[in-house]
Amino acid sequence: MTISYILQVLQDMKDGKIQDPGYIKDLEWELHKAFRRVRRRVLRLRSRGQYEVGEMDRAKVSAVSGHMEEFTKYCSRVRNFNLKDCEGLPGIETFTKEGFQVDEMIAKADTIAQIETVSSLGFTPMMLGFGILDGVISLPKVKVDNKRFHAMDMEYISSLIEELKNYQIHVRNLTDQLEEIAQKAREEADALNDLHDYFVDGINDVKAILNEKGEDWNRYTQSEKMQIARAIQVAQLITSLFPHLMDDSTGEVSESSREAIEKARHALNFRDA
Repeated sequence: MTISYILQVLQDMKDGKIQDPGYIKDLEWELHKAFRRVRRRVLRLRSRGQYEVGEMDRAKVSAVSGHMEEFTKYCSRVRNFNLKDCEGLPGIETFTKEGFQVDEMIAKADTIAQIETVSSLGFTPMMLGFGILDGVISLPKVKVDNKRFHAMDMEYISSLIEELKNYQIHVRNLTDQLEEIAQKAREEADALNDLHDYFVDGINDVKAILNEKGEDWNRYTQSEKMQIARAIQVAQLITSLFPHLMDDSTGEVSESSREAIEKARHALNFRDA
């Protein structure tokens, strides 16, 4: 029997439509089976979510390991930088209109570059999202009393109806939460993997321009300025994706993470291989 069916029977008993508790011979056993199914489903969703979060963290490691340090080293050498020169160029219009501060982004990138746990030689989850779903799967307790049920104790039946309704609401919210965590973690990992490829090429472009034209922004062609601006945009998108996916206070995907993922996906739509 499902919880919904049991609730229907209980409600009919409360309304006087059912006088025989034999409709459910063993309420405790039926609810035990239902709660067991819920726990198993929640555990499956947690496992899936944890896997996706782990893959997302690996993508973070891959995207920044060694590259952020290299990026900040070369980008900080550019003098007289003026992103306004790139206004109107396809693909970064929004980026250039946001009042973006290069120095602030480089400072964030430099902080990420210094995190000791980011290593291309081994995945270390100390400062990443590993294990963040362990405390998410708590389920409410429901007191089941076969004797009071079979005695048609209406006070108990009324309270059990409310408990089961609250249980259903909690489970639906929890499963929605776990499904969103898995989905957003997968989307973030995909975005980070794509950004990683652009980031590596962008760093090489900046390095080549510095070697060929020197460190003065004003000496660069419009195409070279665009290459540097795109590399900086990619670094900015990566840094925006680096914080934890979930809000520590709620255990849900944070609004800032949703916005960062959508922003990265939107920017990637303007690029192709």
